Amino acid sequence: MGAMAQDLNSALLKPKMWGVGVNARHFGYDLGVLFQRPNMRLGDHPKPLFASSLLPFRTAGFWLGPMKDPREVKVVNERLPGSKPFVIEKVTHNLMFKYQVGRSFSVSERTSRSELGLRVNASLQLPLNYSWPIYIWLYQPATFTDGYVAVEYNPAIHDVGLLGGNVGYFKGFSKGRFTPGVGGSVSMQAEWGSYKNVSNSLSLGVGMDRFVKDLPFWHRPEMNRNFFPTVFVTFAVGFL
Repeated sequence: MGAMAQDLNSALLKPKMWGVGVNARHFGYDLGVLFQRPNMRLGDHPKPLFASSLLPFRTAGFWLGPMKDPREVKVVNERLPGSKPFVIEKVTHNLMFKYQVGRSFSVSERTSRSELGLRVNASLQLPLNYSWPIYIWLYQPATFTDGYVAVEYNPAIHDVGLLGGNVGYFKGFSKGRFTPGVGGSVSMQAEWGSYKNVSNSLSLGVGMDRFVKDLPFWHRPEMNRNFFPTVFVTFAVGFL
């Protein structure tokens, strides 16, 4: 009996569903890996994934994507040859990793492949942002040797008229720093699919992330922020 109980406990701790998803949010987008399993304990009887309404599920996700400020506007310096797009006074790239854990509650059960399932998801999340300096191509005029040099962007000393665009995205990556935070989200999820072991889902929700200090997007400190409320849409494909 002890061995059987241990085997049951191990089985229940394994994810009942995992998937991959794309999340579009007000401050950027993410790619993620998702997990979901029934919230059972040793001694519970195993239940089908859609056994009863309001059955709580334990969910987890790992997301990675760029952080962008909606005020960003890319421009091109048309006075310089070969100029690339850049954002005036934006001084850092920002990449966010987010660990998310929560619960999912069934509103409308999906008992067959032809039906649509509805759920309400509530999650807590731990975002970790990595910021590193932006490098730009600075034009240096000269009679016979004019050209561009890659320099770390500093709007206080670099004339915008001499900017020829951003250097590669990961230039200066090693000079970055981490900024942790905390957040949460609530969403409504619709789930469908005609295959036995594969389902699709579309979620619409609201969330927020608050970091321990302002993220250094901009050269002027008053333009930076540490609180990011957002509306998001998530599409995911899950595998049972």
